[in-house]
Amino acid sequence: MAKIHVFLQGKGGVGKSFCATMLAQYLMDHDRTVICIDTDPVNMTFANYPRFEAIQIDLMTGQNIDPLKFDQIIEHISTTDAENIIIDNGASSFVTFSNFLLENTIPAMLTEEGHQILLHTIITGGTGQYDTVYGFVSLAQQFEGTLLYVWLNPYLGNIEHEGKPFTEFKPYLDNANRVAGIIEIPAFSPETFGANFTEMLKSRKTFAEATAPEVQLPIMTKHRLKMIQKRIYDAIALCPEI
Repeated sequence: MAKIHVFLQGKGGVGKSFCATMLAQYLMDHDRTVICIDTDPVNMTFANYPRFEAIQIDLMTGQNIDPLKFDQIIEHISTTDAENIIIDNGASSFVTFSNFLLENTIPAMLTEEGHQILLHTIITGGTGQYDTVYGFVSLAQQFEGTLLYVWLNPYLGNIEHEGKPFTEFKPYLDNANRVAGIIEIPAFSPETFGANFTEMLKSRKTFAEATAPEVQLPIMTKHRLKMIQKRIYDAIALCPEI
């Protein structure tokens, strides 16, 4: 049985691919077999990490997204012997992919085959907060019965409304029974931790690669990256079902 992790969020630029890469390396660093699939037709961030060896599935036929291309994902799932499959789907194909999953009753089909589907969505602060919360509500209501995980990413700003955290938002309280777990990405000082982390992300390296003994980086840079890794991994570990 494989766990199928699907990252879905209709708002672009909120860290969906970033969270997918965090989960991928967390699982790999905990000795779990992982297959990564990148279906983002615009920004194939996931596929640009050499360590992941991600399968790229081109969803485009001409200038349009071809729903039949999603069939290729199911073929990979049906033939895998990996423990986990992580699918990074782009914001531009969010509606099409969601409709594909629903119209073809993919969650039920995968369950019948012995797999488990886990949906992941991102909530961010700042200008992206309203849209990401709306996306969360949409997934919670449409995919009833499917495990849903929420990643809180403060990259665009603090996630709060009238001084209240996400877990006190009305949209969350109305759908709290649908949430299997919340993974909170810590906020890091931009001058030190943030700067080092950003450089690692730009290089498309994982924590294990960036902090390897043979890598020539300042001692404090490696130390801060290891601290960031621990905090993010600890946050993921709070969701044991993952």
